[in-house]
Amino acid sequence: MRRFRVPVVTVCSILLLVLSANPAAHGAPVGQGVSRALATARSARLSGLHYTLELQLTPHAQTLAGQESLFFTDSGSGDLPLDYRDGALSAASLNGTPIPTALRDGHLNLPSTALRKGPNELQLSFRSQIGTAGKAITRYEDRDDGNEYLYSLFVPMDASMAFPCFDQPDLKGRFSLTVTAPSAWTVIANTRPTITAHAATSVSVFPQTPPISTYLFAFAAGPFESLPGTAPGEPSIYVRKSQLARARVEAPQVRQITARGIAYFSAYFAQPFPFSKYDLVLIPGFPFGGMEHAGATFLNEDGVLFRTAPTQSDYFRRDTLVLHETCHQWFGDLVTMRWFDDLWLKEGFAQYMAYKALAELQPAQIPWKRFYEDIKPLAYGIDETQGTTPIFQNIANLKDAKSAYGAIVYEKAPAVLKQLNFKLGDTNFRDGLRLYLKQHAYSNAEFKDLIDAFERTASTHQPDLQPWAAAWIAQRGMPQVSVSWSCTQGRIDTLSLTQKDELSSGHLWPLSTELLLSYPTGAAPAIETLRIDWNHPQPDHAVFPVHEAVGKPCPRFVLANAGDFAYGRFLLDPVSEKAVSEELLQPGSDKLDPLLRSMLWGALWDNVHVAGSSPASYVTLALKSLPAEPDEALSRIQGARVATALHAYMSESLRSAFAPRVEAVFADRMLHAPALGTRIVSFRTFTAVAETPDSLARLKDLLNGKLAVPGMPLKPLDRWNLIGHLIALNDPEASALFTAEKARDRTGEGQKYAYAVEAGTPSADTKARYFDEYLHSPDRQEDWITQSLRPFNSWNQAALTAPFLTRALDSLPEIKQHRKIFFLGAWLGAFLDGQHSPEAQTAVHTWLAHAQLDPDLRLKVLEVSDALDRTVAIRRKFPE
Repeated sequence: MRRFRVPVVTVCSILLLVLSANPAAHGAPVGQGVSRALATARSARLSGLHYTLELQLTPHAQTLAGQESLFFTDSGSGDLPLDYRDGALSAASLNGTPIPTALRDGHLNLPSTALRKGPNELQLSFRSQIGTAGKAITRYEDRDDGNEYLYSLFVPMDASMAFPCFDQPDLKGRFSLTVTAPSAWTVIANTRPTITAHAATSVSVFPQTPPISTYLFAFAAGPFESLPGTAPGEPSIYVRKSQLARARVEAPQVRQITARGIAYFSAYFAQPFPFSKYDLVLIPGFPFGGMEHAGATFLNEDGVLFRTAPTQSDYFRRDTLVLHETCHQWFGDLVTMRWFDDLWLKEGFAQYMAYKALAELQPAQIPWKRFYEDIKPLAYGIDETQGTTPIFQNIANLKDAKSAYGAIVYEKAPAVLKQLNFKLGDTNFRDGLRLYLKQHAYSNAEFKDLIDAFERTASTHQPDLQPWAAAWIAQRGMPQVSVSWSCTQGRIDTLSLTQKDELSSGHLWPLSTELLLSYPTGAAPAIETLRIDWNHPQPDHAVFPVHEAVGKPCPRFVLANAGDFAYGRFLLDPVSEKAVSEELLQPGSDKLDPLLRSMLWGALWDNVHVAGSSPASYVTLALKSLPAEPDEALSRIQGARVATALHAYMSESLRSAFAPRVEAVFADRMLHAPALGTRIVSFRTFTAVAETPDSLARLKDLLNGKLAVPGMPLKPLDRWNLIGHLIALNDPEASALFTAEKARDRTGEGQKYAYAVEAGTPSADTKARYFDEYLHSPDRQEDWITQSLRPFNSWNQAALTAPFLTRALDSLPEIKQHRKIFFLGAWLGAFLDGQHSPEAQTAVHTWLAHAQLDPDLRLKVLEVSDALDRTVAIRRKFPE
């Protein structure tokens, strides 16, 4: 059996052999973070880890006190670094011998003189930081009722900010936890506790966990209310007191989809739920959609309790979020990647399996259509840029692991997995996953282990997946595929596919896809598909002739990725583009297969995106079709594309010419579309595009109740979005409406939204004040800042925000070090997306030419600046 070796892994493995003489063995400094060399050396010598933690939580304290007993077996020699930073040690003893408590570069040195071959016991007393932002233990103060909540978040290597540990994913340990907290508080962790109540405090004792990685250990504490499951397999949901009424409304559906997901995954993986219990904890201001701690998933409260009038798409996204995190209990928690270069092994699989589960559990929602609409574009948007990376990312130190998070692992990886499933077939794919989970349960694995499992379980042959994996996992970028065809006497005489590397690096990729031939009305069959397996493309053979198509009736148009099985940008040829444009306006076109119809619109938009077709032509076509559009999700996507065309791709004069027509279409759909979901998404688009005096007056009528969207009562965030748009457009009544809404909505969330929309004030003084606070106010909660970044960089305020562009770029190293994982991308995206001019483009590239950046940050800037480059190119090619 040939075992897969990604080339970059081979190079890295050689490097690790050179570095495996652990520098700590000679008392040398090991540096900040956890280097791969250090991690490799420790994992080779350590086993049998067991953490026993006792934590004391005090209301409104800036720190927590803790005691720790760490048991481990050591088979190596020399000193041993233990990870701990941002806290203080007051006592430490190793095997009964006191040792120095001084920390260096985030490590405590365990001296070889006190270590034993075999079992060791380390006793520690420590005090760790708690903060409203930038800490591994975060405090949230509920401005509605004054209650306080604490929660931990340790991914990727922040457990060592909370307690001393060996903070690397392949040193799994068993965790026993005891928490002393106020008696009014509930404490949730990885196992179910035994609670002893006293007068003012209670003690929660959590039994030992199975082996889990440090980043999967977690706790949350505060006056949470519990909504227990009401049927077998349903989780308990914990929510802060002030949101209990809202949670009661949403909890039944969330519990039900979770229970159905657990049943589905248990059967599909042939592996029962891996942990003793499962809770969902709704965390306000949580910086992620969710975090899959073993037995206790933390979910962003706003992702579950909707702040705006919800649509079917919103409910579907919530279901995918819940199933994504549930799937992690197997992919990530039961079997954990050995190192964060294989982050996709958990994130990509959880994302893909969430959609696969919903295709079984909710087929009426057409999950694979939504996969095409919501997953694929995000992946392509990164992979087409010079800032993209391979799915497998070479991470030398866990302090840099935050950079691995993004669309490559969350969107490209599941898209590539869909292609692998198509290539192998459903049964082979499923059986490979079953073997992989069985072989590595409660342990760690690498991608080669997964490839081995797929090769072993293929029922008809033993495929060599090395070339496929080397191309799709170890190689960055994606193919752009074009179609060329011709007909003679009503029959195809030639048809071929041509691959081109989007990054002009000369790479090619194996492709498995379905080619669609659409025949004119009256031909039989109306649609025919041909399977194509382009397995070994070579640099001198970038053209694939489709011999099976020769002799077939001449089609009206050709689509090279029917069913969306393949990954890449598949462009329409000119004949097909014209025919598709006509087809989508034909009466009855809404009766086409929904996925196919969405893909045809997507193919037309792709031509705009690559500057092949004008934004004005697409907007014109969309406006003709939208009045009769029955598809809520497609209406939402078309609204976003139209808004992008108006605000980014069109000149000011062209946008002004289109604005009244665009406003009229979405205002009419907002008020008169037959389906409530379509009315809601049209309301959101209308709010985003309104700019003429008449449309701004309509926004104010919606606020004061003179106008209403039928069946859609305005929720608080809907109202704040309306006011925020009026502020950004400098409406003369905006200030008064803002003041009145602040008085009307005194909730904690209302204060956050007020802070966010005020950032859109078209005032140099306001921009300066906010920007200074972004960088220099450590107490400002991160979710408040994130919420305000888009208003600050409103599309119509480029001149006001341009002076902050270079300063925003200068702050990137500080942001990378101190902010949570996804903040840096939100920061870059907001500041660069707010610019559309050649001058801004020049400023970014000039800055890049002179900035002293680590390679990761340079890639991030290249990734995000690509959208600005495309905007400038499209505006230049289609000025009017």
